Amino acid sequence: MLWIPFRRAFRNVIFRGGVEEFVNNTARWSHGINYLIILSIVLFITWPKEAFLNLRDPPLPYVATGGIALVMLAYINISQGSRKLLGEQYMSLREWLSLAPIKAETFVRGYVAAGFLECGFFWALSLPLLVLAAGVAGESLTHAAAGSLIVLICAGTYRMIAVALLLCLERDEFLLYLLVRVFYGFMIVVSGFVWPVCNPIWAFANASLWHKDYRLQEQALPGIEIPGWGVTVGLHLLIAGLFFIIASVRVRWIRRQAMRLDVASEEAETS
Repeated sequence: MLWIPFRRAFRNVIFRGGVEEFVNNTARWSHGINYLIILSIVLFITWPKEAFLNLRDPPLPYVATGGIALVMLAYINISQGSRKLLGEQYMSLREWLSLAPIKAETFVRGYVAAGFLECGFFWALSLPLLVLAAGVAGESLTHAAAGSLIVLICAGTYRMIAVALLLCLERDEFLLYLLVRVFYGFMIVVSGFVWPVCNPIWAFANASLWHKDYRLQEQALPGIEIPGWGVTVGLHLLIAGLFFIIASVRVRWIRRQAMRLDVASEEAETS
């Protein structure tokens, strides 16, 4: 369902506004540089070489780089997704939708697509380092592709959840701040102990050469056996789709409430 927000994005006024904000925000580019520096430091420290660290077996450079990228991308998308991407900070979503004469579906798709633009930006920055770490660690391109897919899907899912929480709790900033941090801690840390199949770091390790030591339970279907990391990706896609529906319902409800208030105010003025 993640393809839905990107459909007809080039004709979506909300998406175009998000792209303009993305390009003009210089702080995001500095964040991207810092993100690259941190991943490069992790790769340098775990790089297998004599007289420093000899880590050729097991493939620590790849798993460490991918794990740190997952932790950072999850936090970036949780924190940035819970902040308003468009409109003035003091303006509520109901007021903003009243001023923007667009359909609720157009708003949700454009807003989510603009948010995933930032997610894809940071993911693309980490992709060359992940491929380099995979080559150094002896991982195959298949493992690198699976790991990159896990990072993208999981980070995108957390972005979708943060956006849905923002749309539902925009008037309660403290509760919104608390919920997104609790969710981040659960998905990155707690789920590794209570629900391993939903933990992205376990899934990333499961898709590497370390899969024998960090093996998630495989699911058998008629004629096919799904690896543990594939189950994790499927669960994240289902969660993303669920929260996309929640966000759509919320925006439709706010849109109807705004239209009712406009009609009531016009009737009051005419009377």
